[in-house]
Formats: sequence, structure tokens, C-alpha cells
Amino acid sequence: MVAKIGIIGYGIVGSAIAETFKDSCEIYIYDKYKFYSSLKNVCEESEFIFICLPTPIKQGKIDLSIIEENISDVVKYTNNTNKIVIIKSTIVPGTTINIEKKYPHTLWSFNPEFLRESTYLEDAVNPDRIVIGSSNAQVSLRLLDLYTKRFPGVKIFRTDPTTAEIVKYTANCLLATIVLHNNIMFDICQSLDLSWEEVASMVKEDRRLHSLQGYFQVTSQRGWGGKCFFKDCSALIGRAKELKVDVSFIEKMINENLRIRKIKDWEDIPWAVSKKDEKDK
Repeated sequence: MVAKIGIIGYGIVGSAIAETFKDSCEIYIYDKYKFYSSLKNVCEESEFIFICLPTPIKQGKIDLSIIEENISDVVKYTNNTNKIVIIKSTIVPGTTINIEKKYPHTLWSFNPEFLRESTYLEDAVNPDRIVIGSSNAQVSLRLLDLYTKRFPGVKIFRTDPTTAEIVKYTANCLLATIVLHNNIMFDICQSLDLSWEEVASMVKEDRRLHSLQGYFQVTSQRGWGGKCFFKDCSALIGRAKELKVDVSFIEKMINENLRIRKIKDWEDIPWAVSKKDEKDK
């Protein structure tokens, strides 16, 4: 039996969902600013309804007004049915649970997307993992079946909605940090009349960057210890200041590590901290 997919909002995320299921499902699309179908028709015809709407920033916080406005209309057609409403829009942790409490007669799930804007269609049909967040085991299993049929070889995680929500933010904030860090390295290379592209081509081959699993372990000591991170970050800061390159971001990173790291083991490792610096502490 062919699944029927409804898509509310047809921007990058909505069109990525359509691309994902276009060959295996019946697809119905509603977008306030583009003519496809009515919200009523999409909701009545669909078994799985994906919410793919903007969640912009307003006064430093997420603005959920577009989501809330549309959901208040969607539930008119989903209350007391077996239809599942799947939120794809990025929402802060706790949002799905609050929606469930407000509309307890509709089945809900949060299912984050991990798309690069420049290659979103390619990413949509070649996912590295799928995360299904739901408080309802039957909802989770139905979505598992939907995705398994489409992506039989892809790893699928089933978890609660709030965990699924924080997964998206953890990934994006980590990637944002890497980009900012590399912009600083670019500035240092420019100051030294070096090619950042050449440097980057060699750094990217570091096997530690190919598999970062070990760096997700948060130990009881917190932060990072050892000799290399402290020594190398500190040395780079010193050289960057000589070059008049702003590395306050890296300084803040070290200061945060000093704040949370109770055991500063690099102070006792030979050749990590010079004797003069030890006396200055």
C-alpha cells in the first residue's frame, strides 16, 4: 500500500521531503504563498503530515508563531484520527512536548532534517542517519516503517521528541563552531602569506576529523586535558596576537576550559608548561 504524504510549507525542507518520497508515495502539498492544494485537502488525504515551516529568530529567541498558527488549523483535521503530524522545522528542546500537551488528540513526532542549503536535495535522498522523536511507540514504529522502506540501509534512531530536538542543535552548533574556527585560521594564514586552501587540504586528511566519536565523551573531569590542546592553542594565540589577528574566540574557548576543568593536568606534564610560566601562576 502506497503511503500518502502531506507537506505543509514548500521551501527547502518541504521540497526535500517531496524529493525523498516522490517515487514511493502519494504527495500532497500546501503552501500559503504557492498554489498547490488547500490545507484541508492535504490534511484529509494524507496519512503522514510533515510540518516544514520557518522558525525565525525574534528578539533573540525562536519565533514559533508560524508553526503555532498552522498547527492550530491542522489539528482540525487530525484530532482523533490515526494521522501523524511530523514536525521537520527546527524547534528548541521542549517544543514538541508542549505541542502534545496543547493538542493531546493528535499524534505527534519530531523528525529533524540535516540538510546543507547548497545541496539539500542531494542530502535529502542520501541521509547519513534518520532521527525519529516520539512519545508514542506506535507512532515511532509507523515512521520507522515509512523510512525503512525508503532507506533500507540507513541507520535510524528512535528516541523521545526532546532528545531529537537537541540532536539538531548540537550538530549545527558544532558545525558553526568549526566554520568560525576555520575563518580564524584563514586570517592567520593570510597574515603569514600562506594558502589556506593548501593548509585545509592537509588538515582534512586527519583521521581524527573523519571519525569524531571519541570527542563526544564528556568525562567526570570535564573539558580537555593533556599536553597538546592547551600548549598548542596557547601558542597559536600568542603568535596570532603578534600578527594582530583577533583570536578572542579561541581565548574564550581556553578560558571556558579553565573554568570547567578542575584537574589541570597539563601543568604537571613535562614540556607542556615552561618553568617560568609555572612560577608566574
